[in-house]
Amino acid sequence: MSFSKQLAHVLDDLPPWVPFQDLFNPSYHYATVGVGAGVGRYAGLVDLSKKSLWAFVAQVAFNPIFWNYVARNEYRKRTITKIVGSPLIGTYLLAVTIFSISAFRDHLYLNAVKDQPAYLPLAHPGVKALAAALFLAGQTFVISSMWALGVTGTYLGDYFGILMTHRVTSFPFNVLSDPMYVGSALSHLGTALWFQSPVGIVLSAWVWLVYVVALRFEGPFTDKIYSAKSKKTDALDEPNPSASSTATAYPATPSRRSGRIAARKSISASDFEVDSSDADADAPSTSAFTSTKSGRKSRSSALKDELNAAAGSGSGSGSGSGRGTPSRMTRSRSKGRVSEVDTD
Repeated sequence: MSFSKQLAHVLDDLPPWVPFQDLFNPSYHYATVGVGAGVGRYAGLVDLSKKSLWAFVAQVAFNPIFWNYVARNEYRKRTITKIVGSPLIGTYLLAVTIFSISAFRDHLYLNAVKDQPAYLPLAHPGVKALAAALFLAGQTFVISSMWALGVTGTYLGDYFGILMTHRVTSFPFNVLSDPMYVGSALSHLGTALWFQSPVGIVLSAWVWLVYVVALRFEGPFTDKIYSAKSKKTDALDEPNPSASSTATAYPATPSRRSGRIAARKSISASDFEVDSSDADADAPSTSAFTSTKSGRKSRSSALKDELNAAAGSGSGSGSGSGRGTPSRMTRSRSKGRVSEVDTD
């Protein structure tokens, strides 16, 4: 017995309680193509009376409308963040919701495919192999996309303000621009071929069409989010022109230490400077004070010279014998004048 027959025998003997047992041992009710020309000859391959068919069609259209509406509302109003108090918790809450409605959509898809007629030519082993390859490729794209993006990157965390720090260029994004949506459509197509369902093939095309329309809204809005973030970052990095113009218009304020040093220098210089008001141009004897020499030493020597001159004139003009009493010399503190005070 060949390996394929042994595997088929094992799969046929699976108990009904095994999850997804109907995938390995599906039950078919075949339909044939009618006689004649036109589309009407294929009417027997579809049963429009089944509610599972329309439930799946509605669910496929509902899912992207739901998560795009919720995400855009969150970006503008922060509704979920205000309720739960954290954008990260809000992102995980939305992730659980999207995952749940996606799993419910897949459940409706299986019901719709099993309720529709099968087409016998699709039972070829080559079609079975193609179905398995498409399903595995689709799941690879979906799972690897989630691994590369993480939870916040996969489930619209950027609408909550949790932005990616860099663009993901690793697999599968180096192969496809939207690998998650492509992978989902391939998984649906592989399932339809596995169940030999022509209606399932049409429904997988419906899934891809809805994703294409959703991308026309999601792509530009996501680019807008990152563009706004980039402009904000560039604005913070640019220098402030008003600050630079102010710096050139006004000199830098000197430090306190430099101000104190300048004050000390001016005080030291004034100690050795002679006030011009100390000189009296009317008194001949004060010619020493009009000298441009500065310093305390020159002022003291000039004062001594005046005292000696006054003492000499007093002795020459005294009456009687003996030395006359010299006049007492006084000098004002505020002015450099010498006045004679009679001591008689």
